[in-house]
Amino acid sequence: MLGTYIPIVAHADLKTQCLAGVPHFTGEIVEGNPNQFPIYIEADKAFLNQANQANYKGNVQIRQGNRYLSAKEAEVQQLSNKKNTYRNVHVSGGFDYQDNLVYMLGDKANFNLSNHSANIQNGIYQFVDRQGRGDAKKIELESDYRVLRDSTFTTCLPSNNHWKIRATEMKQFIKKQYAEMWHARFYVKDIPILYLPYFQFPIGDERRSGFLIPSYGTGGRDGYWISVPFYWNIAPDMDATFTAKAMSRRGYQGIGEYRILTPLGQTTVAGEYINHDRLSEFIEKNKSRYLLYLKHNANFASNWRLNIDYTRVSDPTYFDNFDSQYGRSTDGYATQEYQLSYAQENYNFQLSTQQFQVFDPTASTPYKTLPKLNYNYYQDSIGGLVDFHLFSQAVQFRNDNDRMPNAWRFHIEPTLTLPLSNKYGGIHFESRLYATRYLQKAGKATNAYTVKSHLNRVIPEFRVGVNTLLSKNLNNGYTQTIEPQITYLYRPYRNQADIGAPNSFGYDSSSDYSGLDRILSASQITTGATTRFYDNEGVERFNLGLQQTYYLKDARAEPHRIKHKAQTSDWKLNSNYFINRNWNFATTYHYDADYKETSSASAAIQYRLNNDHLIQLSYRYINKNELPNYNHNISQIGITIAWSFLDNWAIVGKNYYDFALQKNVDQFLGVQYNSCCWALALGVNRYVELRSNQQPNEVLHNHNIGFRFEFRGFNHNYDTGIEMMLDKGKLPYISPFNL
Repeated sequence: MLGTYIPIVAHADLKTQCLAGVPHFTGEIVEGNPNQFPIYIEADKAFLNQANQANYKGNVQIRQGNRYLSAKEAEVQQLSNKKNTYRNVHVSGGFDYQDNLVYMLGDKANFNLSNHSANIQNGIYQFVDRQGRGDAKKIELESDYRVLRDSTFTTCLPSNNHWKIRATEMKQFIKKQYAEMWHARFYVKDIPILYLPYFQFPIGDERRSGFLIPSYGTGGRDGYWISVPFYWNIAPDMDATFTAKAMSRRGYQGIGEYRILTPLGQTTVAGEYINHDRLSEFIEKNKSRYLLYLKHNANFASNWRLNIDYTRVSDPTYFDNFDSQYGRSTDGYATQEYQLSYAQENYNFQLSTQQFQVFDPTASTPYKTLPKLNYNYYQDSIGGLVDFHLFSQAVQFRNDNDRMPNAWRFHIEPTLTLPLSNKYGGIHFESRLYATRYLQKAGKATNAYTVKSHLNRVIPEFRVGVNTLLSKNLNNGYTQTIEPQITYLYRPYRNQADIGAPNSFGYDSSSDYSGLDRILSASQITTGATTRFYDNEGVERFNLGLQQTYYLKDARAEPHRIKHKAQTSDWKLNSNYFINRNWNFATTYHYDADYKETSSASAAIQYRLNNDHLIQLSYRYINKNELPNYNHNISQIGITIAWSFLDNWAIVGKNYYDFALQKNVDQFLGVQYNSCCWALALGVNRYVELRSNQQPNEVLHNHNIGFRFEFRGFNHNYDTGIEMMLDKGKLPYISPFNL
């Protein structure tokens, strides 16, 4: 059965308010042939004129399957032939009709009780368990569709009429969940603002092709702009979105995305293109600019995987000048990687190619790997004690800069591990060997760097670690653990300056010596301890970890460059405090003993009631010694507030201030109003931007103002918009809490 209209509950959330204003089906839906369902008729009076005709008067109630009809008067006829029996009902003087799909009121109607067909005069309808209502002078009901003539439609609740569509004819397809209108006029309140000879829109959760709600705004970089997306529902496992964006100061940009889901995996292909960018700060004016994006993840033949992660832009400043969901300027580079992998219980291998497009114009040309083959083999508990792991690699490095050398690197890395433990703790022995051979070839330029054609490097490594766990039950029901550990690491020094070009750091490593081309010597002791507190439900509420590395000898990979000096130590501290289900506090700190100053630090405290109520205050510091091509430290404090209030409003505010620049580097304010049938969002962003004509000590800002209007009620989406607004700005919201 269907319930009657329920008054909207004050102070309820928006979803509850919207669904409280629609009728609901409360019984079990009956499936099957309507002609086989029994008919139940109740009335104050009944007159049987013939064997196949009856008249009912006074509180007439007719029930059949999912359908319920209430009227003052009703005439029921039953006609039979050799194959079927037909039952027709004619009502007049007003009626009330309900089923599991629609609720209707009208003057008079004819219903066929043997199927779902009906003809209704002057009807008012409302969808069941979803928003959508209107009226029509004539309504024809069939099992798969409804035809409404001289009709209206809106998703607004009966208590308001913010907007509606009026059409000479509307056809609602029930199973396919969409409607089409002819000679449609769009009204805001009672004012007509738009005419469309034909219009199609969804009336359910099924995806439909068509134009999506446009976005529009203004900015110092783009001028006035409007973005109009079109969605193409190609197939149940395939779709595409095309967006046309017009910018008064820059021209026209086309954006497209194609997605397909197959039994093998999912593929996304996207592109952005502007033919002639008129941006005045762009070095090469009127140049075509583009983005290409491909993401593919496939599993096939049980153990095989194919992964593609490809992003490429026309120039290094693309993400500085365009807002794109496929990358950010803060990423620093774009990756183009293809990987084919195979895995079994004891071994796996990956065949891949990888290259980077670096956004920093002062950075050296990065190397690409064409190809790279990794092989891993695992064998645990050899003789019941020793674990064995073998990592091997063959990779070719190529560089587009003719001055830089190219090379093949062949690497094998066997590791033996002996873990011993009991209830008091454990001791861990590990022995590793780095054996590498390089085949290097100088570049073709006349001033190319000279390199050794053949080079071998063998470095043994030994590591031993001891750890224990101490536990104590506290009087307040908490349990505290203390987990101390100490590790000694030894690697002899090998001169690796001949790997790659002179004064470089190898092929796949950076100034921090990451990668295999620079392996630091080591004779160091690392001590650390972590304490944890668990409540009486076993939830970790607090942890504090402290680690110190003490260097017994200089750590280096080249004769004249010492990474860590002897008799100095680095300190690392991290803590996470889960105050309660809503409050978190996290902090990290790293002290660099070589520079005798803080290397990096961060802290954040956050209150999060739920996804729509969030306050975060954060701070981060990074020393310029850790940042290539930076001439100042990063010292930033930030605050993020996201809050939904009064059931309809949502606001997101973000501000990041840099103490070194003494400027706000990223500011965002977003406000969204949500009702049951429409939503309006406004976003304002101001951020630091790099430009081609920028002076060395000059800090320049750009701004952008965006608007978005959305019709609601077509599906069950009652999102407040907070998640979308949190992702806006150059520095999107990130949660640092991992408890």
